[in-house]
Order: sequence, then structure tokens, then C-alpha cells
Amino acid sequence: MDRLIDWIRNYKFSVSDPPIITMEGVFSLLLLLLLSIAAVTFHLIRILFNSPVDFSLDWNLFLSWIPLIIAFLADTLTKRFDSNVIIITLLSVTWIAFLPNAPYMITDLAHLTVDYQRDLTWHDIIMLFSYAEVSLFNGLVSLYWIHRSWRRVFEKRTANILLLISLPLAGFGVYLGRVRRMNSWDIIHEPEAIIKNLFESILDRTAWVFSMEIGMLLGILYLVLWAIIRFRIRHSRKS
Repeated sequence: MDRLIDWIRNYKFSVSDPPIITMEGVFSLLLLLLLSIAAVTFHLIRILFNSPVDFSLDWNLFLSWIPLIIAFLADTLTKRFDSNVIIITLLSVTWIAFLPNAPYMITDLAHLTVDYQRDLTWHDIIMLFSYAEVSLFNGLVSLYWIHRSWRRVFEKRTANILLLISLPLAGFGVYLGRVRRMNSWDIIHEPEAIIKNLFESILDRTAWVFSMEIGMLLGILYLVLWAIIRFRIRHSRKS
């Protein structure tokens, strides 16, 4: 098993020399894809009960993949090619616009109707948690990749500041989506509504609390993820 894992981590696509994409980067995407399939499977089981189903779960799951793919591209480009501030900046702006779609699915747990004598209650708990789990993982991995790309392009201090700013911004985006019912693409279709909601939310205490708490949650989980990854890297180097 260890040999298989080592082979997967060291395998390289023969796209170029050095390779543009390695199996080490794709491996994370494959694992998250498996988690997504598991969540959708729970949803399909729910459909078999001939009960009302909210297909927005699958759409929101798809949206959580957008910041992940953007961060993967940014990480790959900065790893393989010379640092391009303009391209990374454009990717980063697009990434932060879609990042709230990842932690957003945590709030879908509010739709849960609890009836301890109803079998579907327990299934719905597992199903909603599965969607929230994989979406949150997508967001955290995208944070790691985009942060790593920032550290290659900008100074270390600048990259860390951008990371800290992105956390409450993601929480604010979740607030706009859940409470204000805004969408990421409204930036293009309804920019006036976005601006109006921004000004109204500045005076809304709920918006501040919501943004900071979601930001704190993402920050704590990201710190745990970063610590685990850094420990594994240092441990493997010592070995």
C-alpha cells in the first residue's frame, strides 16, 4: 500500500519537462470528487423514497468546485511558469467571488426538519452533512492552493494579509447569499443590487457577526489543515 501511495505521489504526466500537472495535485481533486459522488449518492437514495427533493444541493455543490478549480489553476501556473502578477490577481478576484459558495452549504443545515421517529430525518442529517463536508473541504483546499500561489508571487507578509482578508470576505459572501439571497453571478447581471446590499449590510450587525464567525471557522480549520500538511512535509524530509 505504501508503494502504491508513493507511486501515485511521484507519478508525473508527460505533458512537458518539467511537467505542468503532477499526480500529486490531481490526487486531491480525485479524493474530493469521490466525496462529491458520495454526497450525490445519498441524494439519489433520498429520491428513491419518492419524497420532495431540493436539487439546489447539487447546484451548490457544483458551485463549490469553482473556487477549487481556480485555485488549482493558480497554484499550477505559479509552480510551472514565471510569476505573473496580473494573471494571479485576476484569478484571485474571481476566486474570492466564488469562494463563499464553499462554506455556504453549512447554512443548508438550517433546512433540516427534526422528527426523531422519522427514518428520513437521520438520512437527511447524513445527506446534508455530506454536502456541507465536501463543500467545506473544497473551500479549505482552495484556500491552501491560492495561498501557496500568493506566497510564490507576492511577499510572504502580503500573502498572509490577503489570506486573513479573504476569510471574513468569504463569510460576508455567505451572508449575502443566505440572508440577502444574492448570487456570485449577480456581480455581472445585477451590480447595482450588489452595491445596494453592500451598503445596507455595513449597518447590519448580523452581517458583521455572520462574516466574522464564518471567517473564524474557516481560519481555524485552515490552520489545522496547514499544520497537518506542514508536519507531514517536515516529517518526510527528516526521514
